[in-house]
Amino acid sequence: MKEILPIPEQFLQPCEHPGRLQTMHIPSFSNATVYVPADYNREGDPYPTFYLLHGGGGDEHSFFSEDGELKNMLDHMIEKKKIEPMIVVCPTYYPPGKKGEGIAYSGEAVRDFGPIVRNKIIPLVEEKFRTGGDRWLRGIGGFSMGAVATWYALMAGVERFRWFMPMSGDCWICGERGGGEHPKQTAELIAVTLSGKDYYVHALTGDKDIAFPNLDPQMKAMLDMPEDFKKTVKYSVLKGGVHDYPDIRRYIYNALPEFFR
Repeated sequence: MKEILPIPEQFLQPCEHPGRLQTMHIPSFSNATVYVPADYNREGDPYPTFYLLHGGGGDEHSFFSEDGELKNMLDHMIEKKKIEPMIVVCPTYYPPGKKGEGIAYSGEAVRDFGPIVRNKIIPLVEEKFRTGGDRWLRGIGGFSMGAVATWYALMAGVERFRWFMPMSGDCWICGERGGGEHPKQTAELIAVTLSGKDYYVHALTGDKDIAFPNLDPQMKAMLDMPEDFKKTVKYSVLKGGVHDYPDIRRYIYNALPEFFR
């Protein structure tokens, strides 16, 4: 298993050529925060788009918080050519005023979020930005309940996204905490859904994370399946990693360079 490297300290500081953040209005739903790279222009090649989903109780500002560290990290990674210049979209799966209603409601919200992404958010992003409209140029990932939403996106079919980054959250296709309670069945259902499809998944968590007991059995069951996921699924565990945004930024730093290649 490849080591999960720390983020260089300078990558968390402001960059000489920074991107910008803007708000995207989503009619009849909550707004999204969008990161646009420094070199973005409306001419030339299309830009990849990474949809990044927050944890339970969060919102569209959770990743791009006031500390600025995720934005600084992306700026530096693009400047140092560790990743392609890309657009990062941070929506929320909560309708306005609903984010504080607990884990059961969050589970319903992420389950029901797929049609909003497909029918509202992706069309709005691709109308406004030069994205190319190709699933090869779309990725999705998330933290905790955002990871559950990422697994739902995977299970809904891979016609919209090619790249998936679930972080510290298992697949609930077999029910809440299904990855831990029904790992083999979960792995088998994922395998059937993805049979013959073109996709890439990098799941990450920490061994001290509250999500580890649910995600780890699922990922081991997936990787134990003969040939199904050997080349298309990667699983990384951070020793001492916990359930918080600093470790999630570290996972993004390590996994995102594999996307859109």
